[in-house]
Amino acid sequence: MISAVFKGFKKKERGRIGGNAMVYVLVAIALFGVLTATLSSQNSQSDGQDIDDELVEFYATELMEYAAAAKNVVDQMIMTGTTIDQLNFVNPTSSAFNTAPHIHKVYHPQGGGLNYQNPSYPPFQETTFTYTHEWYTGKINVEWTLSTQTDAILSAYGVEEKVCNKINEILTGSPTLPSVADMANHFVIFTNDFTSTECATCVGYTNLCVQNSFSDRWTFYTILAAQ
Repeated sequence: MISAVFKGFKKKERGRIGGNAMVYVLVAIALFGVLTATLSSQNSQSDGQDIDDELVEFYATELMEYAAAAKNVVDQMIMTGTTIDQLNFVNPTSSAFNTAPHIHKVYHPQGGGLNYQNPSYPPFQETTFTYTHEWYTGKINVEWTLSTQTDAILSAYGVEEKVCNKINEILTGSPTLPSVADMANHFVIFTNDFTSTECATCVGYTNLCVQNSFSDRWTFYTILAAQ
């Protein structure tokens, strides 16, 4: 009798233990699934962020390389006899582009031969402002160059903010964007001299990204030639 009861107890106990073990297994599987999903989501977000950062750096480098190529072309033209005052920045979109003479034209194959780039989105902002987003060239005096004569300047007007941050981080070690008053007149219309009063942080830099103090517009400028 006792033996029969004990045997029955053992069977019930084994059944309960087996049932508990199965519950633990199912809970463990569920937890593993949740953990896997969480890690997968985190990895996806991390990969997305890495890709975004890589693209920002790519666009920043692309803009800087184009500015460097433009400066190299202008340097070569000056070495072969073109003065800063003679530099002609008429581009292929102008009807005057194929009107001779061409020797002093920065973009013409018979002049400097610089490849003209239309803006792409990104790195330029895809929004409508008073001025078109593109590369601008012109002549104004930059206060921290050697003289008060006009200097040649190239600017990428309307660049994405994050791309400008990256450019300054590469150039200066800080992503900070200096504020410039009346930026359009300096980098698009080229009617005003560029002074330390308008951008004290810019002093000494031949390349830098700046922000318009009145709106969310960003410009990467390069002094192509100074005098």
